[in-house]
Amino acid sequence: MPRSSEGERNKMPKSPCSGASVHSGLSKKPLSAVDWMATGRVALAFGLKPEELHSASRGYAKAAQARQVSMYILHVSMGMTLSQAGAVFGRDRTTAAHACKVVEDLREDPKFDAVLSEIEGQLSASVASARMHSSMNAGGHSDACTA
Repeated sequence: MPRSSEGERNKMPKSPCSGASVHSGLSKKPLSAVDWMATGRVALAFGLKPEELHSASRGYAKAAQARQVSMYILHVSMGMTLSQAGAVFGRDRTTAAHACKVVEDLREDPKFDAVLSEIEGQLSASVASARMHSSMNAGGHSDACTA
């Protein structure tokens, strides 16, 4: 992947949490709330900042593994296609498929599997809660979050 110039880097989307530039995928579209929830929760579990998972380069091993876990969760738990999950991190579907295989192998470790199951459960509950609130708001009700 070619290096971006200073001007190109300044055009990249900003993280809603820190304002730092992040690589938002092959399509250059802004990250969705689900993308940020998954990335943020995985980053927290790995002791990283979410922006570290969105680096255009592979980065160090801990960040690369966290990125693989995020792609796995986006694909398996959140129902994204491999292309969509990879694009969140500026990778293609083959990279996302490799990430899923790596994470499946890592799940053989009971400790790793327990952490991943906890992350998946928390994200599922968050998405279900958000859907419930959005369906309530669609009925004409509003709250402070939609103002």
